[in-house]
Amino acid sequence: MNENYDNLDFDQATDLTNQRRRFKRRPKRPANILSQLMARKGYGQSKTNDELDDTWNAIVGDKWQNKTRVGNVSRGVLEVFVSSAAVNQHLGFQKKKLIAELSKRVPQNKIKDIKFSLGSIEPR
Repeated sequence: MNENYDNLDFDQATDLTNQRRRFKRRPKRPANILSQLMARKGYGQSKTNDELDDTWNAIVGDKWQNKTRVGNVSRGVLEVFVSSAAVNQHLGFQKKKLIAELSKRVPQNKIKDIKFSLGSIEPR
């Protein structure tokens, strides 16, 4: 009878240990680590920003190119810094046309809106 209790206790202890066992994660693959690091540091976005900057300059033309600067895209909203309130107002009137043209030329950015902000524009 004592042996029966020992086996029962051992079985219960084994079950309890299996329930509490934590499984170790598999090691991360170097390719995954590098892609996460590049995304975190924004290296992949710099190429996209350069392409977006070139596209923006082509769309707005020479007249507004030196008075605007493209910022980041966040949740489908492109931030554009403008040099004055007059430029802000003028481009605000053309917002729908600009969004349509950007969506056509750079569809991977999925731009749904443009936010114009007053900011310093350094000469190019």
